[in-house]
Amino acid sequence: MYEVMSGDTLAWKGASPRQSNTDPSHETEFTGDGGPVKILKVCFCTNNNLGKNFKLVKCDSTWKIEAIIRSILVSGRLGPNVELSKCYGLMLKHLKSEELHWLHPALTVGEVEQRYESHHVEAEWRYDLRIRYIPVNFLEKFKKDRSTFLYFYQQVRSDYMQSHASKVSDGMALQLGCLEIRRFYKDMNAKGLEKKSNFELL
Repeated sequence: MYEVMSGDTLAWKGASPRQSNTDPSHETEFTGDGGPVKILKVCFCTNNNLGKNFKLVKCDSTWKIEAIIRSILVSGRLGPNVELSKCYGLMLKHLKSEELHWLHPALTVGEVEQRYESHHVEAEWRYDLRIRYIPVNFLEKFKKDRSTFLYFYQQVRSDYMQSHASKVSDGMALQLGCLEIRRFYKDMNAKGLEKKSNFELL
């Protein structure tokens, strides 16, 4: 059972999508049946700017969106032992407008091209890997999948910084900054903090 999220992590919808109970390890192979080869640039939500971290996925027009997501997760780029693969989704975003589309896992690359990409120049589109579905009792589930938990944290943080950070009071900004410093430097001693590189990052 999952809760579905809208494009903005901070906004929630009430509907729960139907999810298959298949084991992720038995999902479809990543190879398609042929067709034109395409390289998709899929961006990640990390501590850096969204566009700076990505994976190039070589596929053909018959690949399903779920296979692209799975190929990224098994590559280890997001971290080890990703178990909650059903939490992830691909968002197709048009960079020169507000247009965005959550891509259904069963859609093929060819269908995405026909439905969406054909309306604008290919270079104006961006694929973002995002947490789309939140499992019920997600805190308990995330304890078993630290990679997904960290990715979810980074996504929420990124969405907050882009959409809400400029609207909060100075006092709230200071408190949030202190919490982030405490999280980021939780294992660092006073000597480590004196290093020039750490101080500049702080």
